[in-house]
Amino acid sequence: MGELRELIREDYYVINVEETLSKLFPLIDKLGKDKANAILVEEDGEILGVVREKDLIRGRALKNPHETRVRSMLVRTGVIPLAEISSEKVARRFIEDSTPFVVVSLEGKYGVIYINDFIKFIKDEFEGTKVRDLMNEDFLTVRRFDTVAKALSMMKRYGADRVVVVDERGKVIGVLTGKDIVDRVISPRKRARMGDYSGEKEKALSIMVESIMSVPPICAKVNDSVSDVIELMAENRISSVVIERDGIPEGILMKRDILEFFLKSQEKTEISVQFITQNISPDEFERGEIIKDIERFMRKYRDFLGETHVYVYLKKQRVHFRGIPLITAKIKIWSAKKGLFLASGDSWGIEYAIHVALEKLEREVQKEKDLIEEGKLEKAVYEFFE
Repeated sequence: MGELRELIREDYYVINVEETLSKLFPLIDKLGKDKANAILVEEDGEILGVVREKDLIRGRALKNPHETRVRSMLVRTGVIPLAEISSEKVARRFIEDSTPFVVVSLEGKYGVIYINDFIKFIKDEFEGTKVRDLMNEDFLTVRRFDTVAKALSMMKRYGADRVVVVDERGKVIGVLTGKDIVDRVISPRKRARMGDYSGEKEKALSIMVESIMSVPPICAKVNDSVSDVIELMAENRISSVVIERDGIPEGILMKRDILEFFLKSQEKTEISVQFITQNISPDEFERGEIIKDIERFMRKYRDFLGETHVYVYLKKQRVHFRGIPLITAKIKIWSAKKGLFLASGDSWGIEYAIHVALEKLEREVQKEKDLIEEGKLEKAVYEFFE
């Protein structure tokens, strides 16, 4: 506990919830250069939540930042009391809040724990863990000469925040994130040309991805130690590494994957459900119904999957139908016996989106189960004729 407390830092920025977004813009150039990267939002001396860097950069592209309040960019987060701090609670806050820092309430003041400090703190837990045990094989690729517009369209369609860039031979040469697009394309043109810039934006998005991608890509291999990859992430201040073999991308490993695996290893429950939301806050009844649906699913596959940790990602899109928002639901299952399963679905309202995702997830699990059963049957046939 004492060592964890040593990670708490008091270098952060504070802004009132009623200030305009334009008051935040001077911080953009400081973020990533100063020690302080956290922006806390306060009202009447109480911290309500935070403003994330990616939202701040996105806000800079708005047409009316001098009129828009900080409240519009506020991400309400949990605050951990110092007396209750633990590695499990810190990891859970990182996952649920989707922020690069966690807020801790001290005696009459606040502190923050930054994600790079925390993953280095827990890296010894991964000494015997290989990248292949955590990496996500579900990732997007674009070619170097594809347009930024195409990359952005793919990210939106699949709910991803980054793509791996490959050359003509399919070898990884860079990574492009949504933050890169806003930071290196939209925001600079907004600063250069105030007023109506829709045509300028359209023209900017037609440039090739290789001109703004992050290079060189930070890569690892499937048999590398996760502990070493954590050092690589912290040293380069990156949120993901590309997993490659002979230059060909095989997967991607993100800090979120590391935190989820860590939390899974700490919790001993037979089934654990974690919620991560964006632009939507399901109430207790809705959460309860989602958990019931997942429990029904698990009863069917409990013996096959064993101890299971479930992560439910919910994102509200801007599209509505008869007042009901389009919801993207992504369900990730960590199975002690069978590894990782992932499925996503879109529908009107939380309930139907969850049902779509669970139906896809069931097909994936059933497919794996059938393959294993076929293997057992084939083995039995061979043994019969031996």
